[in-house]
Amino acid sequence: MPSLWSIRLVLTAAAALAAVAGCSSSDPNRSGFLEPYRIEVPQGNYVDQLMLDQIKLGMTRDQVKFALGTPLMVDVFHPDRWDYVFRFQHRNLSAELRRATVVFVDGKVSEIEAVALPQYDKGNDPALPGYRRTQGRNR
Repeated sequence: MPSLWSIRLVLTAAAALAAVAGCSSSDPNRSGFLEPYRIEVPQGNYVDQLMLDQIKLGMTRDQVKFALGTPLMVDVFHPDRWDYVFRFQHRNLSAELRRATVVFVDGKVSEIEAVALPQYDKGNDPALPGYRRTQGRNR
């Protein structure tokens, strides 16, 4: 007949295994076991190519601000250069950097530069404000 001590040991081990089994994750970017929870971090101005195409040479600062919003960075040494920077850090710690620059001469747009912008808002871009990941969730 097993002793009370061995029964407690078996029950404690079974409870510990059940608790650890609940730590598994359906997210492929995380193991879930003894790993800190990481959130996706959007920072800056979300700008896509369709939004940037609204900006035309000769537009005023107010017109640009209306179309793209307030720029993330305005350099005090180069006040005629507005930088719209967007950085999105995924849960797996990889990051995307998107940048658009508008240059003014005499208060009018004279140059537009952009690197790595999505063509348009497809709704499936995880960097979009309000985007909710539906993969792995029951709805």
